[in-house]
Amino acid sequence: MKKQQVDKSEQILPNLSIVLDYDEPLTTEKEFLFAFNLALNNNCNSIVYGNKGKGKKKHVYYFEHNNIKEYFLTGSITYLSKPHPLFKKRFQLKTWFKDFYREYCNKPNTIIHLIGIYHYEGLYLFVDFLTSDYMNRKLNSSAAHIYSNDLYQGLTNGIFEKIDRNGNHISVSNIHSFKGYITGINKEVNPIFSLFTKFNNQFEFGKWILADSAISQMKNAKWYQWKGTEWPGWFLEYKFSSFIIAENCKNEMVYIGNIKDKSLLDFDIFFPRANHYGDLKASDIDKKEAPGNDQNNVLKAINKYGKLWYVIYEHKTIKDSIKQNEMAIKRMNLLGNSYRPGEKISYASKMKYSVEFKRMKIFELNRINLNSTLSSFNQGHQPDGASRKPKFLINKSNIDNFIIFSYNYDNSENKNYILDERKGVLNVASSE
Repeated sequence: MKKQQVDKSEQILPNLSIVLDYDEPLTTEKEFLFAFNLALNNNCNSIVYGNKGKGKKKHVYYFEHNNIKEYFLTGSITYLSKPHPLFKKRFQLKTWFKDFYREYCNKPNTIIHLIGIYHYEGLYLFVDFLTSDYMNRKLNSSAAHIYSNDLYQGLTNGIFEKIDRNGNHISVSNIHSFKGYITGINKEVNPIFSLFTKFNNQFEFGKWILADSAISQMKNAKWYQWKGTEWPGWFLEYKFSSFIIAENCKNEMVYIGNIKDKSLLDFDIFFPRANHYGDLKASDIDKKEAPGNDQNNVLKAINKYGKLWYVIYEHKTIKDSIKQNEMAIKRMNLLGNSYRPGEKISYASKMKYSVEFKRMKIFELNRINLNSTLSSFNQGHQPDGASRKPKFLINKSNIDNFIIFSYNYDNSENKNYILDERKGVLNVASSE
């Protein structure tokens, strides 16, 4: 298979490493049939759609099982070309796809898929783009987009599903899982995502949380960080820890932020079954970056466990400075440092009066996206003059290549559901 001499971009190898190289797209009916038959046990065939005379033939591939006929409108996944990021790829949608869809979509026992196939060095990945996201659009020069990390997730997990920032539903399957995905056998929801969905449904999204109320709750519960100045983050961790205890889900995830154990890396969460760390962050929704963790710890976590999750809860913020430092004074009183008029107000310049949590995202850092996700920043010095260890910054604006789960309170009806591509609908997740 001859490489197409365009721009080099990120390519994923079967050994999970990444290189910069030219695309290796499938271009002929024979090549597409070979890929489908590898995944479908030699049970895939093709038809020629439309004009069978002159011009390039329009091949549609199909797979039959249990009296159901699954049609695949197919093309290769390739790099968009410069100046797009090297991790951004596309599946070019042909204008005749819509004609076929309209003609066949109402036939009984028929399901139509938009399938982009990624190929490189013998690796095949199948990307299913939900037809209803695209069939009502103009398809002239239209493309469906996919990112290197999406492909990586499908390769490592067998099946990976997500809703992108534009509301498009994407499913990636490796060659061993594609048949189970198509037939509906491999439809298990990641139990960790189900737990986060359940927590999000209970968490105080969409409500203005006052600092004194949050601090009082943590104080009454004897939360170990109730005195912390960055109270929104500690309140989030308090609520999350309480949820984990109530759910008794220690096989899936454990809050470790309050465990003093030198054998543990300095993060908030460990996922025992999945065997990797995660960290909770509360971040102002208007800021494009969020502070990460000590650089050495981040690199150790990824090198040893293959990945690290940042679970970021974003909030709107009202500063206490515009409220005459009301909450800073109340915090001093809660700490037992009764405030007297004219005294210096502790933490007055940085205190948050209230926050409203609006959305959350899970970002996965791994060996293929680490460099495009993080940047370094120096925190300066400790109060005693010693320099602080350098930390990473998490780039929240460049999310496409590392987001794996999202929840948006303002549009939660689209975020708490699990995609059922076979039925063309969204089914309520079992955790709800």
